Amino acid sequence: MKNYLKKSVIYQVYVRNFTEKGTFNALAEKLDYLKNLGVDIVYLLPISPIGEKDRKGELGSPYSIKDYTKINPELGSLDDFKSLIKKVHEKGMKIMIDIVYNHTSRDSWILENHPEWMFHNKKGKVSNKIEDWSDVYDLDYSHPELIKYLVDVIDNYSSMGVDGYRFDVASLITKDFYDALKALLNKKHPQTIMLAESVHPGFVSFLRGENYNCLSDGELIDHAFDLLYPYNSYENLRNYLETKDQKWLDFYKYALLLEESMCPDSSMRVRCLENHDQKALYEFTHDFTILRNLAALTPFQKGPMFIYNGLETKNDHLLDLFNKDTMSWEIDEEWLAFIKKLIAFKKEEKNLKLNTSTPLLNGGDSIAFKNVYEDGNYAYGIFSLSGKDETIVDQALTDGIYVDYLTGKEVTIKNHSVTTKEPLYLFKK
Repeated sequence: MKNYLKKSVIYQVYVRNFTEKGTFNALAEKLDYLKNLGVDIVYLLPISPIGEKDRKGELGSPYSIKDYTKINPELGSLDDFKSLIKKVHEKGMKIMIDIVYNHTSRDSWILENHPEWMFHNKKGKVSNKIEDWSDVYDLDYSHPELIKYLVDVIDNYSSMGVDGYRFDVASLITKDFYDALKALLNKKHPQTIMLAESVHPGFVSFLRGENYNCLSDGELIDHAFDLLYPYNSYENLRNYLETKDQKWLDFYKYALLLEESMCPDSSMRVRCLENHDQKALYEFTHDFTILRNLAALTPFQKGPMFIYNGLETKNDHLLDLFNKDTMSWEIDEEWLAFIKKLIAFKKEEKNLKLNTSTPLLNGGDSIAFKNVYEDGNYAYGIFSLSGKDETIVDQALTDGIYVDYLTGKEVTIKNHSVTTKEPLYLFKK
């Protein structure tokens, strides 16, 4: 287990849209900014050339990959990428890249050179399992030669110094591949960080209903991964934010419990509400009290803090995946200071000893967590999602005087209840 991940901050960079130039070299110029923010791990969206056939938008999706062995020239050269790796390491940070092994572009090197490695539908035509993904074709993992080819690609990147990988739709890739990859990593690159985009329950049911392979979260942990996405729970919170129907918030709390219980204690999930597939927090609400509570909700939980570029600058929309759409660089100093406070909390040594983050099943437009540490100490995270004072009553709230980490102020829990509209990280005085 890579226990240090409990106190790590992962910052996801969409290289194309992170800077006006959208290159590795422009990103390298921002590394001091990321280091000062408190970032431990810089994670890049896919860096390979993008297919042209059936391309979406003007520039195409970085998840429609033409050649796994090449670097997208729009981002820079291979030497530029190697230079970026070196500079990230010199700043004391790690670097991860996105791996897209479920599918390729519709004009990929694999399709042209090994069409037998592609997924074929019942009519014998090269195809894909998800119709909406109209710019890609899927791979067929029944071919050992394909598995070896793809494992070798990762071996090459690891040899360059890449520290970890985020696997796109990881649940759709086979155990045979992960077992082969795990054997390589254990032998040559044992410190590699493995993050799985484990898909949401409805997607799992749909794929299995179509008789397609789809791995469970537990299988992903068993066969390769250190970290999973929180997608079993997230869609319930998203539905609540879009509808304000409290039933969805109740579902979210129960889903969090199930999500944690379905995997071993040693597993963790990245803690995020934003990424390249999800709305920016600002799109759900322009109420800054609610925004503060949403931003503070995930870092309190067990697992690394995950930031999509632009959270700290209050980027007001989901960046366009298919076209140039540079993130906002207007700095709100008060908001930035708040995000830095959350980052500082995640990097506290106490998080290495955090055993569980349990949601309390209280009602209303709020959510609370009880964190329990190895030494028996505990803390409460309280988050109002209405923008107003919310009173939380729960027998799990122990009466006493606490100090809020975020403000340094004393807060009293009395009769197993506490009232707040601001986020609270409460530790016993």
